[in-house]
Amino acid sequence: MSLNLLAEIPFSSWAWTVLVAVLQWALVPHLLSQRNKSPNATLAWLWAILLFPVVGGLAYFLIGSERVYRRRLKRVHDLESRAGRHGIPAPCQFLCQVPELERINGLPPGGGNEVVLLVDGAAFFPDLLRLIGEARHHLHLEFYIWSMDRTGRLVRDALIAAAARGVEVRVLLDEIGSVRTVRHFFRKLEKAGGKFSWFSTFSPLRGRLHLNLRNHRKLVIADGAVAMTGGMNVADEYWMEGKEPPCRDVHFRVTGPVVTQLAEVFAQDWYFASDEALITPGLYYPEQRVVGQVETQTVPGGPDNDRNEIQLSVLALLQRTRRRLRLMTPYFVPEDAVLSAIQLAAMRGIEVELMVPARGDHFYLTHVTRSSYQDLLPYGVRIFEYQPSLLHAKVAIMDDDYAMCGSANLDVRSLRINFELNLAFYSPRLVAELHNLFEGNLAHCREITAEGHAARPFSHRLLEVVCRPLTSLL
Repeated sequence: MSLNLLAEIPFSSWAWTVLVAVLQWALVPHLLSQRNKSPNATLAWLWAILLFPVVGGLAYFLIGSERVYRRRLKRVHDLESRAGRHGIPAPCQFLCQVPELERINGLPPGGGNEVVLLVDGAAFFPDLLRLIGEARHHLHLEFYIWSMDRTGRLVRDALIAAAARGVEVRVLLDEIGSVRTVRHFFRKLEKAGGKFSWFSTFSPLRGRLHLNLRNHRKLVIADGAVAMTGGMNVADEYWMEGKEPPCRDVHFRVTGPVVTQLAEVFAQDWYFASDEALITPGLYYPEQRVVGQVETQTVPGGPDNDRNEIQLSVLALLQRTRRRLRLMTPYFVPEDAVLSAIQLAAMRGIEVELMVPARGDHFYLTHVTRSSYQDLLPYGVRIFEYQPSLLHAKVAIMDDDYAMCGSANLDVRSLRINFELNLAFYSPRLVAELHNLFEGNLAHCREITAEGHAARPFSHRLLEVVCRPLTSLL
């Protein structure tokens, strides 16, 4: 039906009713075909489409799909067929005892790595600027948020200087996460010879109609030899010289064989975004040396397949936990499988501690997180709310040996919808540092008890009741 013919139909006529009904019911088969959605999310979207035909249908069209229609997966396979897999991980002794991690993620674990914990922007950004200043061949940066503030300008200008001295510079940003940043901000970088691209899943001209899918990864590759990954973005919220920033987070500087896998993750995202294939082995994937004793497992999660790598990897490591489990996350909105695993861990005598911010950066998520307390406190899980600022770190510590850290929150969006990047570690030294970080934060926390939570104000209960049904849509 042409647009002119549609325009001639009176708004109040029965034809509009029929047209809306047809469009409404046409979305239902598409919704039911989304195998990656949880049953609760499917039911929530079904009610939204049926009860609010126009608004619900439009919302589902823009943000409800969790699929890239396999196009990104096809492009990844195309890149791998052209470039092949690069490098051979060094042998490992302990992560190999969790063989399901390799089957889940399609990447083998490996030893021989050195990992340095960088706590807060005061440690991360000077290290990043030093790395940019020392780069000789290429710099690849991928972030969710890059703000046009002091920190954003400082890092951008360092990249401009690197590009001016002949270093290949590529910057990849999520178009939704950096919605307040204009492309013109990187024009000087492009004039100096650098390259910039949005990671856009909403591009009608390219057949991408997924406003809800976001690239939440944070990754830096320098000369194919050093990587930085974790939870921090490029913004003043993460780095305020002389005082504590509004966001507390952790990042990691990584050297060793695992850098090759991380370089491949960037290459896949860059190819999807820009159509440029980074396939030169000697330049982008140099031979790696054994430099340390940290064993690592790369965990790249995304909505372009059915494996739910982040969630399954978390569950695999939770099953191996025997004594103590510590979790730090800014948003705790887990799916039933993760929630049940935490409950079972507490029931079998494991000391389980959860740390979340007292005030999140999203009003509704704070109340959804608190609505989950009643699912944890009766099982003996200890819950701590960090008071001074936004605790943005995403850390899971299992016993005294294993940890998983990165960009993924313990929420539905990170576990199913976003493109995320985590690293799992086996390293008593690194895990001890993470335990020290957790214990240092405890001094600034308020513990939530079952009695205190039961006595919370009625207004808080009401907000939790209102926000909790949104869990499957967040």
